[in-house]
Amino acid sequence: MRANDNWRLPSEEELEIAADWADRLPELTAAERRELESWLAGGPGRAAAFALMRDTQRDTALVEAAERVRAAPGAKRLPRLGLIAAGVALAAGLSAAFLVRPYLTATETPLELTTPLGQRAEHRLSDKSVVSLAADTGVFVRYSHGARDIDLKKGDAMFQVAKDKTRPFNVQAGDTTVTAVGTTFEVERVSDAVQVRVFDGVVRVNRDGAERSVSKGEWLMLVADRAPVQGRLDAESYQAWRSDWLDADAMPLKYVIARLNRYTAQSVSLHDPSLGDLKVTGRFKLDRPAESLTMLAALLDMRADPAGRRVYLTPKRTAKAEPKT
Repeated sequence: MRANDNWRLPSEEELEIAADWADRLPELTAAERRELESWLAGGPGRAAAFALMRDTQRDTALVEAAERVRAAPGAKRLPRLGLIAAGVALAAGLSAAFLVRPYLTATETPLELTTPLGQRAEHRLSDKSVVSLAADTGVFVRYSHGARDIDLKKGDAMFQVAKDKTRPFNVQAGDTTVTAVGTTFEVERVSDAVQVRVFDGVVRVNRDGAERSVSKGEWLMLVADRAPVQGRLDAESYQAWRSDWLDADAMPLKYVIARLNRYTAQSVSLHDPSLGDLKVTGRFKLDRPAESLTMLAALLDMRADPAGRRVYLTPKRTAKAEPKT
């Protein structure tokens, strides 16, 4: 039996749906790609239809082959999509499994990359992109034929993206997706926010269907239930990030604490969460947490009270005046 004896022509409905997926493939979000994978797994005809439509898009000779099928003596009158599929099958002379394989399977085994408290790491991926992880950071990497998807589970990561226009580079951070083709940018999940900083090139940031562009030298902060805030980066931001410096300019205290906690097992907390909105201005060496905490407490006129595996920042109370005699 030949390899393509079991091949069957997909239905017109399968071909129409596959054509729509194939047209939208370069712009699909991570969630939409999972939806596509679920649809493909629903039947062998779907997988074959998707492969056929992808090949048709790339090779006009396949469309010509379909026309020859229609023109052949005794050929059945088939819908246009059916003719395309038939032309592909005749021109390729391959099994559906072979046609589909590049589009159904990820080209690589997914990777989980993490760093412990206080330590950084750098990883070169198969496409020569580089992912640099700050302390206490976790990412999940999944490369497929049509996209390079990164899920930032927690922490802060820098991405130096190798150019590949056929495979967008998507970083998912909660409900935010950052997409680039070739650039250098940082994505951070901190407290209730996602911050994006771009050091070279341009990225697209999509959140709840609203898309913004962030260019070289810009940052964007997205906070739940608040309007996005955008600004310019300091010229030294890139080197500061790589050397564990935090430059705070009227930064909410909760964000300073969240970053500091990536470097200390004795995590810093606030008894009163409302204090997290206090503004902090200063320069802190995150990999020297005790020193940074002392400086932070002094700036805010607070005291640091150790309590087991936590340190609580508390405003200093004004001493009561002695009663007059």
